Amino acid sequence: MPVRRGWTRQELLVALALYCRTPFGKLHSKNPEIIKFAKLLGRTPSALAMKLTNIASLDPTITSSGRSGLKRRFRSR
Repeated sequence: MPVRRGWTRQELLVALALYCRTPFGKLHSKNPEIIKFAKLLGRTPSALAMKLTNIASLDPTITSSGRSGLKRRFRSR
C-alpha cells in the first residue's frame, strides 16, 4: 500500500485558489487544469479533485443547495 502524506499549508492554499476559480461541475480528475496543478503539486488528479470537493463541502453556497463533499470513511487495519 502506498504511503499517504498529509497536505501542506502551501498545497492547501493552491487547492483553495484553484477551487475559487473552478465551477463546481468541473471539480473532477479529468479537468485539464486539475491535472496540471496536480502534477505541479506531486499529487494525482484524483487526490486534488477529492480535496477540491472536500473544500466544496465547507462552502455555504454549495451546501445550501443540498450538495456535499465526500463522507468520512473509516478504514479497518
